[in-house]
Amino acid sequence: MIPKLKAKDKEGAIHELAMQMAEAGFVDNGEHLTEEALRRETILSTSVEHGLAFPHVRGVEGGGLAFALGTSSGIEFGGSVKGKTHIIFFMSIPVAASAFYLKLLAGLTETFMKANARQLIRAAKDPESLWKSLTKVTRTTVK
Repeated sequence: MIPKLKAKDKEGAIHELAMQMAEAGFVDNGEHLTEEALRRETILSTSVEHGLAFPHVRGVEGGGLAFALGTSSGIEFGGSVKGKTHIIFFMSIPVAASAFYLKLLAGLTETFMKANARQLIRAAKDPESLWKSLTKVTRTTVK
């Protein structure tokens, strides 16, 4: 959980989130994860409406699904979506967790179509309040 990412661009945001996942012990190599996510972004941007982006790496061997959440005052993520990205969910998805990933993505998308959910997440000041806000707004949509 990183409220107020320091990064000012897509590459920096993905790197910051990947390194946080590595520092927390959820992934082995944050640099490699960054490279793979950026390679994926060159194929098709993961930004969607409402200032959201879902950069990810699929097919990671071992471990479980891991994700990091970061907020920003606004980053150009590219793609066909106009406007800046403010909420970034970065995920590492092992082959065995692909089905759960799709359910998680659907639940997060449903949740963050609502402006009040986005506002609550963006208002978080520290990692703990960001986590609490995330669990509160996804209580009924992510199972």
